[in-house]
Amino acid sequence: MKQLFKPYSFLFVFMIILIGSESSADTIMLYEGSVLVGKIISEDETSIIIANSFGTFRIKKIRIDDMYKTNSYAEDIEIHNRLKLPVNEDEIKKNYVAGQNKIEEKMAGKIGQEEKKPEEKAPEQKKAAIDTAGDKKLKTPGKKITGGDHWTSGRLSFSGSFLYNLGSSHRRLPYGYAGYFSLDQGLDFASGNRHPMIPGLRFEAGYLYFKKSSYTVMGYIGGGGLMWAFPSMKNSWGCFFLALLPGATLIEVKINPSYFSIGEKSRGIYFAGQALFGYQKSFGVFSIFLNARYLFIQNLSSRAYFHSVGGEFGFGFNAW
Repeated sequence: MKQLFKPYSFLFVFMIILIGSESSADTIMLYEGSVLVGKIISEDETSIIIANSFGTFRIKKIRIDDMYKTNSYAEDIEIHNRLKLPVNEDEIKKNYVAGQNKIEEKMAGKIGQEEKKPEEKAPEQKKAAIDTAGDKKLKTPGKKITGGDHWTSGRLSFSGSFLYNLGSSHRRLPYGYAGYFSLDQGLDFASGNRHPMIPGLRFEAGYLYFKKSSYTVMGYIGGGGLMWAFPSMKNSWGCFFLALLPGATLIEVKINPSYFSIGEKSRGIYFAGQALFGYQKSFGVFSIFLNARYLFIQNLSSRAYFHSVGGEFGFGFNAW
């Protein structure tokens, strides 16, 4: 048995050395601004486990802005330089070495279990082996592989608009205001990759208010539709976006009593269409944006219509 065991022991040691020599350093950027360098030792659909000189940490993927997998700490240094991040070469190397050592310890522990009793390997060790194999398949030197341009998050936002009336009622109601609450949801998780022509979804609810002297138009508006981002929602210098939002309004029109009028009041539900074109800048999970908005409201029965254009400012944050 001893004579048979030694060749296999040599083979296992050789495998550890080979795996260790191919281990990659990894750079992870979190939304809150932290940058981690080490080695991803496993990952699943919701989180990753990374090891470096500070220890081993589980990080939820929702916290990750960008993630790079590299073949050496030299590539991590290059990434830091390219992204204009603070560079401490000794610290990056130390974190890389610590992560690589953790991988080697993990592999050595699994090999030891195989030598004792392969048929009794614990289920969690089998899962760890699968995770490590998955890491090797995913490695792409110096390439961003998650986060970045992928728009998979849901964002809540608040905005206020100034609207200039272009319709026949311009003299009576030249301008008005509106406030909106919105939800944007990216759909890149459905396609697995990012392309500017892949839209997200946008849903809005708002309140309109136009008033001058005795005339008042006010009410609620809601809608939803497709939203495109160019080049991407998470682009470092910001992005442009376009949204087309059909919907409906519950509008109340009032003419206040005066010397010449006893006053009138009417309420109805009308078709509404809105279009947005704007610029957004993100700061981690938070974002600010400036939009041009077009609003069209039509009474389908009487064929009367109301439309306006205006500017809008708002802010939002990623809710998931």
